[in-house]
Amino acid sequence: MSTDSPVLRSQLALYIMRCQLQRTSRTSLGGRSACQPQLSRKFAPTQPLSNSTRVVTQAGLFGLQFGGASATDVKSKKEELLAAIKPLQRGVSATEDDQKDVEQLIKKLEKVNPNPKSLASPLINGKWKLIYTTSQSILQSNRPAVLRPNGPIFQYIDAPNGKARNQESWPFFNSVAADLSPESNSRVGVQFTQFKIFGLLPVTAPESAKGKLDTTFVDEELRISRGDKGNLFVLTMEDPSGKP
Repeated sequence: MSTDSPVLRSQLALYIMRCQLQRTSRTSLGGRSACQPQLSRKFAPTQPLSNSTRVVTQAGLFGLQFGGASATDVKSKKEELLAAIKPLQRGVSATEDDQKDVEQLIKKLEKVNPNPKSLASPLINGKWKLIYTTSQSILQSNRPAVLRPNGPIFQYIDAPNGKARNQESWPFFNSVAADLSPESNSRVGVQFTQFKIFGLLPVTAPESAKGKLDTTFVDEELRISRGDKGNLFVLTMEDPSGKP
């Protein structure tokens, strides 16, 4: 059998990880590892290991995750994105080059999304803080600083019940409630239902106030979503128990 077969690669990887655990255990007890090759004759390699098999076995040595990115890789990509976003004032001060850089970093994270079926994941629910967006309707960067949102902006999501709410803080405390309709494993249709001006005056939203939102990355700490008009939204988790 070829040494590059999926069955052999899997058995080799599992065997090496088992040996590593045995060595660690024996060493901690002051003894010598008794781990010896136990591959069956059927799968015993009859020729030098191929490069791809070496990669698999070496991955087993270092505890890397098979079939996807490692947790370390995801963490590194998140840290890189957060560092790029930090000085951009939620996107208000982002130049065109800044936006392109952030877009590329986001694409890297989207490729290693640990929860592609985001609507089925409980991690999507709760109170999220908006830390970056390209949406001018939110940023209002064409207005003087005193006439645009300056405090934190939050989004509450309750996917099982199809509800959401966007909440500004200082200085206007405006909010908008919405109904969510699943359209795929990660995308929802958004129908805005009611605006609250200064957090007090309710205004019924028109039927035309609608859109779509696709969550392309979500874990315990970070969520990335894309709107149907091409806007990006990056949010960090504030309170998993938060409700709209």
